[in-house]
Amino acid sequence: MADIPKLTALVGVAAVVGVGGILALPGGTTDEPGGVDISSGDHRLDIVAYAVPKPGFDVIIPGYRETAEGADTGFAQSYGASGDQSRKVARRVPADLVNFSVEPDITRLVKEGIVDEDWKDNVPGDESGTSVPFGSVVSFVTREGNPKGLETWDDLLQPGIQVISPNPASSGSAKWNLLAPYSAWFYSALEEQGDAKNYTAAHEKALNKVSLLVGEHFNVRPKSGREATSTFEQGQGDVLLSYENEAILLDRSGSAIDYLNPPQTFRIENPVAVVNTTEDPEQAESFRDYLFTEDAEKLWASEGFRPGSDLFTPDGSTPVIDSLPAEERDAFSGCEDLYSIDDLSQAFSALAQQNPQLAQKYGLLDDNGDPKTGWSIVDALLFARSDPGSGDPNGAITEIYQQV
Repeated sequence: MADIPKLTALVGVAAVVGVGGILALPGGTTDEPGGVDISSGDHRLDIVAYAVPKPGFDVIIPGYRETAEGADTGFAQSYGASGDQSRKVARRVPADLVNFSVEPDITRLVKEGIVDEDWKDNVPGDESGTSVPFGSVVSFVTREGNPKGLETWDDLLQPGIQVISPNPASSGSAKWNLLAPYSAWFYSALEEQGDAKNYTAAHEKALNKVSLLVGEHFNVRPKSGREATSTFEQGQGDVLLSYENEAILLDRSGSAIDYLNPPQTFRIENPVAVVNTTEDPEQAESFRDYLFTEDAEKLWASEGFRPGSDLFTPDGSTPVIDSLPAEERDAFSGCEDLYSIDDLSQAFSALAQQNPQLAQKYGLLDDNGDPKTGWSIVDALLFARSDPGSGDPNGAITEIYQQV
């Protein structure tokens, strides 16, 4: 965990894209952000991504095309709910590079043989070690003036509060939105215990509150983060759970909203990978590598994303964002405690060792009998979806969604 200072971003270097709709272009379709043709070139790359980063790619792609390596590269783009996009690529929709909201959506492609197992290794300039060029944190977007006074996760449990968040069955954004309150309640329960940590009790307490949040306050469940934003813009809900970059985009578009980061929130990590079915692997890798360069980091920040070098600094410092003019840094908000997949992975490892029955039920151990790590253990405990008739359990939060 790390304290995050109050941060900010560059003024957008391209026209802000309206947040009301999802762009979903099939491979081979031309997109022209800002009226600039990005489809022409002897090289051609198809990007398949989740819905939210389109404003970032709308400045990243022209930036890459201005480099010597990218000058002769044309692009086609497809955007949509992260899980849906991953399943499309698994069905062999044309793709050269994928960018999804959560790592399990790339893991699916590894299992299908479409992405190499070492896709996270040795990416130049990658501060994360997991091929994450940019990310964000989970934020609250409220009506202007925050009339309900919503600042903490417990505030969302007040009677009558309607929360807008997408469905985790299709959206990676939804998983991040649920990991944030789960972690806040889980670690709060651990702190209340003192030195004798009961991970099972903390897990159950957090799940009880997540069940209340989903069952009584998630009355609308859009498919993707972008659809959730559109739903909130149309007047539904008291608060939108969202990526901080979506909140910044909404604010820049002139919407009558306020946004803040709750004191305890979660680090969002959005990975990229080159697919091994690409017909131009050198160019696909060249574009992937560009996403981690200093020039690209400034472009990510210009659209409200936290570049990887800021997101993964051990001390919570933000060198890219802090280097910007003070009046621009104010687009980013501070937070007290920032939890991560790594934090939960360590806690769930202890939970698995402390509760062998729960570990067996949810498949928290690997073939050697050791606790899984990273997203593997987090997804297994919270979000796994079993095949019908398999007899395998769903993740604990997936079970909550099915019950409500």
